[in-house]
Amino acid sequence: MATKLKEMKWKLHKKRYDELFNYGVKHGLIGAYDKKLIENLSHIYYGELPASILLLNGKLSNGHCYDRGTLVILGFGDDDFQVVDADIDSLRLNPQYIDEYRSGNRSEHFANHCFAERTLKDGTKLVYGTSVGLVFEKSLYYKLENPKITKINDKETTLKFLYYDFQQDSDIERDKYALPLILPNIENCLVPTQPFYLEQLKQEIDYDDIYKEIHADMKAKRFLS
Repeated sequence: MATKLKEMKWKLHKKRYDELFNYGVKHGLIGAYDKKLIENLSHIYYGELPASILLLNGKLSNGHCYDRGTLVILGFGDDDFQVVDADIDSLRLNPQYIDEYRSGNRSEHFANHCFAERTLKDGTKLVYGTSVGLVFEKSLYYKLENPKITKINDKETTLKFLYYDFQQDSDIERDKYALPLILPNIENCLVPTQPFYLEQLKQEIDYDDIYKEIHADMKAKRFLS
């Protein structure tokens, strides 16, 4: 009986979610990251990769909401924002996560998720869902996910935390030599808007020359050995 009830609640949630999501897309309340955001993030390096590439890659973002949900705010310019931790229905009502996590140490907040809320100059409030790579009008997102907030970090608190924890020793001149080993895997997981930014990154670091340099070095080492 309990299993059937869980499945029924999950089916009802998915049906309602799909209807609201389609409405949001149709009326411009859900969309992709804007060009200005991506341009801002393309000049911020998290390790050896620009933040833009990390956030536009599904495999590198999905499942990393606490990191990416905070990292995305570096593209907001001087807009106000807050970073929210909340239990959401897409996790709370999903039988898979109920069975996997509810009985473990995370039982109280197994459905916790992190997202950024941005306030534009005209007062519009947006939610950045980095796990899915989409931007939602705030009131629609709250209808979709029914978030039960567990923590809010304001702009000042988030920036202090971010620069302390994320921006350590980001040096593209050093880290770019790791890119020929990383980018081929990333290219297999591109979202539709990403190829342009990936090509832009390759041009900025002279990717082809670095690729040739690394392979020439590897070839020379094999010859000497």
